[in-house]
Amino acid sequence: MSEELLALANKRLIRAQFLVASRNAGVRPEALDAAYKLADLSGVAIDDDGRVWGVDDAIEALRAESDFVFAPVEQPKPRAIGGMHSH
Repeated sequence: MSEELLALANKRLIRAQFLVASRNAGVRPEALDAAYKLADLSGVAIDDDGRVWGVDDAIEALRAESDFVFAPVEQPKPRAIGGMHSH
């Protein structure tokens, strides 16, 4: 495989891993592409086994710098325990 094809495959692998991890971290679905473009992926690496390292760090740095791409975290609403129910 040429270096160019390997670089393209690695870029796609990093993008796929980033999109999954950022969705799990609370990035809004409509902001996934923006998050990918805004994120500093210079610290992301792929080891010889094809595992991607550094994506979580990139997402946390993105949260600190560009939290608008993340969905607001809703605080749980207090629930009445043993409240009265009308029938």
